[in-house]
Amino acid sequence: MPDAPNCTSRSPPRSAADRGAIPRPGRVSPSVPAVQSLPVVVIGAGHAGVAVSRQLQMRDIEHVVLERGRIGETWRTQRWDSFRVNTPAGVNGLPGLDFPGEPDHFPSAADLTGYLERYAASFRLPIREGVAVTAVERSGGGFEVLTDHADLGTIGSRAVVLAAGTQNRPRIPALASQLPETMLQIHAGGYRNPAALPPGAVLVVGSAQSGCQIAEDLVAAGRRCYLSVSRVARAPRRYRGGDIVDWFLQSGFFGQSLAALPDPVLQFAPQPQVSGVGEHGHTVSLQGLARQGVTLVGRFLGAAAGALTFDDSVAECVRFADTGSADIKQLVDGYLAEQGIALPPLVPDPADEPCPDPEALAGPREIDASALGAVVWTTGFEGDYSWVHLPVVDERGHAIHKDGIAPVSGLFFIGIPWLRTRASGVLPGVGSDAAFIADAVAKHLEG
Repeated sequence: MPDAPNCTSRSPPRSAADRGAIPRPGRVSPSVPAVQSLPVVVIGAGHAGVAVSRQLQMRDIEHVVLERGRIGETWRTQRWDSFRVNTPAGVNGLPGLDFPGEPDHFPSAADLTGYLERYAASFRLPIREGVAVTAVERSGGGFEVLTDHADLGTIGSRAVVLAAGTQNRPRIPALASQLPETMLQIHAGGYRNPAALPPGAVLVVGSAQSGCQIAEDLVAAGRRCYLSVSRVARAPRRYRGGDIVDWFLQSGFFGQSLAALPDPVLQFAPQPQVSGVGEHGHTVSLQGLARQGVTLVGRFLGAAAGALTFDDSVAECVRFADTGSADIKQLVDGYLAEQGIALPPLVPDPADEPCPDPEALAGPREIDASALGAVVWTTGFEGDYSWVHLPVVDERGHAIHKDGIAPVSGLFFIGIPWLRTRASGVLPGVGSDAAFIADAVAKHLEG
C-alpha cells in the first residue's frame, strides 16, 4: 500500500537475566535436541504454541518450538500500555500451572507473557527463540522447515504444527492512502498511549474491542476522540452475579462448533465489545463512550479536499450492539432456566442500558483533516502464511483445515479462531485445542 501507515513496533531483545530461565533469542534451551531432524516442529511460541508443546511433551513426542521473537511475541509488541486481557485470570491458565493472582482479575500483556515464560521454564519446554521460519515445504513423506538461523538451517520433520496465529499482519484499508501524507497513521498494534500521539484530535477507526478500549484510553487522558463505528455486538461484563466469560463457559456457548452456526459468515465476526480494564473489568458501549466524551461518527468513506467523510451508520451500529447484548443476556437466562436455577438478582449497569435515542449520538459526517493529529486503525490483523509453500491456505489467506487438521498429511494448525469451537478464539479454549492437536499428531506419527 502506498504511504503505508505505521505498523507494529518492535521492542529490543532483553537479556537472559531479564527473562529468567528462558533462553536468549538465538539460544537453545537445555531441553532442545541438537539435531537437524525431529519428529515434530512447532512454529510459534504464543499461548497456543506453548500449550501444544506441553501436550506433545506429555505424550513423549520429541519436538522443537521455533519462535521468531520471544515467547508471547505479539502480546509484547502489539498491545498498548493500559491493555488488559478480556478473559479473567482464573480461566487463562494452561494444564499443570494455574494463572497467578485472583481468579477474577484481568491480566496485563506483561502478566500473560510472564506466565507463558514461567510455564515454559517449569516444564523445560524445547523452545528456541529468535529463529524465524522462512519456508515450510514438502519433502518425501515429511517436511523441510527452513530457518534464517545459520546454525539451524533446515530441519526435517514428519509433522509440523503451525501455531503462528492470526495476529501477524495489520489489516489496514486501502482508504488509508487518501489521508494527507503529513497525518500520523498507526495501527492498533503500534499504539501505546495518548502521550505518544501528536497534539490534536484522534480518529479511531473501528469499534470492536480494541477500538472501544483505545477510545476510552484517549478520552481518559483528556484527548478529543472521534470513533468511527462498525457493526459489533456488545457483551455485558458482568450479568446476574457472574462474569460473562464464566457464563459462556458454563452454558456451553463457547463449545459451539462452526457447523452449528446459523450462517458460516458469523465466524468472521469480531469478538463483542467488552473491557478488562478496572478491578473487575467493565461493560463498554457506544452510548457509554459518548457519555464519556467520545464523538461517534459513521463508517469512514474516504478523504478528499482536506476533509474526511463518514456514512450515517451510527444509530444502526448502536442498535446492533444493544441487540447483541440483549441476546447474550437471554442466552444466560435460558441456561439458568434449563438448569432449574433461580435467577440471581440484576445489578444496574448504566453502560449496558439500551440507548433510547441512537440517532442523537451521531456526530458529524465530515471532519476537517487539519483538526486531527492522528488516526488509529483498529481494523484487526490477519495471518501470514506466505512462507508455507503448501496448499493449505485459501485465496483470502485463511487456513484450510478440519478441526485443525490440514488437507496435507502431517500438517496441523492451532491458535486460530474457530479451530474447533467458538472457544478456540479466546485463551480459555487453547488448552483443549492443544490436547486435541497433540493426539492428532501422535496418531499421524503412529501411522
